[in-house]
Amino acid sequence: MNLSRRDSLRALGRVGLAVATGSIVAVAMESPALATQSGWRWCRNCKGLWFANLAADGGCCPRRRGLPHTSQGSGNYQLLFSSDPGSGQTGWRWCSSCKGLWYKTSVSDGGIEGGYCASSGLLQHTSQGSGNYKIELASAGGGQSNWRFCFQCRGLWFNDGSVVGEATCQAYFDNPGSTASHQIGSNNFQLRHV
Repeated sequence: MNLSRRDSLRALGRVGLAVATGSIVAVAMESPALATQSGWRWCRNCKGLWFANLAADGGCCPRRRGLPHTSQGSGNYQLLFSSDPGSGQTGWRWCSSCKGLWYKTSVSDGGIEGGYCASSGLLQHTSQGSGNYKIELASAGGGQSNWRFCFQCRGLWFNDGSVVGEATCQAYFDNPGSTASHQIGSNNFQLRHV
């Protein structure tokens, strides 16, 4: 099959990846790219995951009471969007006030829908401007496990074993009767490094 130069260019533009050999064009479809978002960091103070790709805005760390999160000692994590292929839990959101990742849940589980936000003036996290993220279960393999959902503040936090008795959870400051440290309220999740 002989294609004109114009027809060859049209075919290349429609398909994406092609290799031209003489007058024959062999075409192969590209695999779908995952629309991941990098720039997520672990805060060593509150143990939470927060988005650090915003210039000079470190959000608000509940343990540091109004001061920003820190990325010291953290890797660069990437999150999947809910539309990406594969399994995982969808419904995770970014809070534009405290910069943390939180799970948008219903009030039927005994908590408040928006969790507790550490940003001054707000009680609940906001999902304004956020995508819908998917967090993989640790059983999928290939990532760092021991990331947990806190049923008190609704945030995602890393269970490194050092939070017992520490005031790391925002619910402790906003809701009488809450414990000071994050509470495991979920499966074991994993995050992937960039």
